[in-house]
Amino acid sequence: MSLVNGLDYSVIICTYNPDPRLLQRCLVAVSLLDVRGIALEVILVDNNSTEPLRGADYVKEFLNKTPHASLIEVKEQGLSFARIGGIKSSKGNCIVFFDDDNEPIPSYIQELHILRKDCPHVAAWGPGEVDVDFVDGIDSRLVTYAREAFQDRHEAVMAYANQRLWQDCYPFGTGLCIEREYLIGYIELAELGKFTLSGRKGGQMNSGEDTQMIFYCISRGAAAGVSPALKITHMVPHKRTSLNYLKRLAFGTSVCYSTCLVEVFPDYLEKLRPISEWKFAFKTLKRYFLLLFNSSPRKTLGLVGYIGSVAGDYMVLKRKLPNSVTWVLKKLRAI
Repeated sequence: MSLVNGLDYSVIICTYNPDPRLLQRCLVAVSLLDVRGIALEVILVDNNSTEPLRGADYVKEFLNKTPHASLIEVKEQGLSFARIGGIKSSKGNCIVFFDDDNEPIPSYIQELHILRKDCPHVAAWGPGEVDVDFVDGIDSRLVTYAREAFQDRHEAVMAYANQRLWQDCYPFGTGLCIEREYLIGYIELAELGKFTLSGRKGGQMNSGEDTQMIFYCISRGAAAGVSPALKITHMVPHKRTSLNYLKRLAFGTSVCYSTCLVEVFPDYLEKLRPISEWKFAFKTLKRYFLLLFNSSPRKTLGLVGYIGSVAGDYMVLKRKLPNSVTWVLKKLRAI
């Protein structure tokens, strides 16, 4: 199909020091996407990997065999910078983000095309079916918590909403698809310093830039949702299945939520009523010492998530965390 008049979709795959096994599976899946009647390009974004991807044989093979595929390098570290670089290099009317550990089904783009035609008021779509594949296995005691952390979901029906607080039907970052016009607005505000969340950055686990993209669509009057027709496999290697990794992930995810909301909806700041420092410290220490008698993953991750959500409020209000809370976070190895 001719690319003269622009493209229907741009698939952007951002990666940093990828596990070759997972990225190869991702690239194979993308090469098998059914794009009959659809103009599509693929942009692989290397976010300053230690060993540049342009030298990898399997990447060269993918670029040579896949029509309208290209590789760009974004030196500034952070997933949001990688995504912005990919968006600026793209030509599609809709941007589809796959991480390097995502494996979409062949009909992903065709199903997305149908959804966009049937529901033009929905600006952001995501998969309603996400299967987590622990490629190297996992400790059975952590399976339940790890599946939730890695966005496992199985929705029975399509659903979408336009609400200023997070809804169960909102899409996660895995397989996220957003209309281009909204992403252009997002980039403009990010480059003005209005949106500051950089996403995963090197070894840091902070996230939130994808949530911010979704809430930006909401702020513009559009809806966001998921459909079971969009299916993806989220591949997770052994190094990301330890309890320590899950603790860092839980904190990095929860601590960014308030910043995300306040930057998109500034009036949300007036509604923040975080608990006092002494109550925050007392509740944190109480729950921490109870872990000495029952250190189950559920209670441990629950405490980390609680600290992260309150710490996020403190961060927005530019308040210093109580020293005892910082001490607990370090003892839990959550930061």
